[in-house]
Amino acid sequence: MYDLHTHILPGVDDGAPDLETALAMAKLALGRGVTHVAATPHYDSIADWSAIQEKVGQFSAALKEVDIGINLVAGAELFMDYNLVELAKEQIPTYNNNGTYCLIELPMLEIPQYSEQVLFSFKVKGITPIIAHPERYHYVLDNPNLIYEWINNGYLIQMNAGSITGMFGEKVQQVSKILLEHQMVHILASDAHSTGRRSFILDEGIRAVEKIIGLQDANSFVYQKPRMIIAGELFDVPEPVLYKKRKRFFFF
Repeated sequence: MYDLHTHILPGVDDGAPDLETALAMAKLALGRGVTHVAATPHYDSIADWSAIQEKVGQFSAALKEVDIGINLVAGAELFMDYNLVELAKEQIPTYNNNGTYCLIELPMLEIPQYSEQVLFSFKVKGITPIIAHPERYHYVLDNPNLIYEWINNGYLIQMNAGSITGMFGEKVQQVSKILLEHQMVHILASDAHSTGRRSFILDEGIRAVEKIIGLQDANSFVYQKPRMIIAGELFDVPEPVLYKKRKRFFFF
């Protein structure tokens, strides 16, 4: 499987604190069926794309030295900030430095008014934003159709495996199921931070997704689509379905 959202890069952010932990995470990932990992550290922790790529190269060499067969590619998790519109295309961290896809996180509690301007600025530069784990954002929990609008604007959606397995609570799990049933998810990733609770549970996540949308579509979240994202290739995005909240009937 391909895991496009991880904090495996050692000593950079709130993920792996050191090389020993990072290697243990990689070994765990491989044991759970993950063969390709994108290192996506928080960009605000090391706001230098070339430095991130250099660290990914160093960690990749460390993996080979101990014979852990993980294929590592560079990426980063950008945090929504108006200043991102000022970045030149080559300064924006994109998967495998292919200039085609980037991962971006929005605030959990409130959506900034300038978010659409930032996301659109990426599209103008030829980069498709992939919005990280929006099923956990409070405003999406209140209104899942925000994602319907984002997809129609040309953005992709990455869901955390832990969201659909219940790691983040029942409400997040319920909304995750709604998004899956309404074709509002494109990628499943672990968002792994450690070898503990927030680890590489992509295998558990994909089994939960399979029960909702079937094996073929579930597999596309961890095989075909992420492979094309790493290669910088475009793919067809299913038409999202508008979510209509069920009416409640009260009987007295």
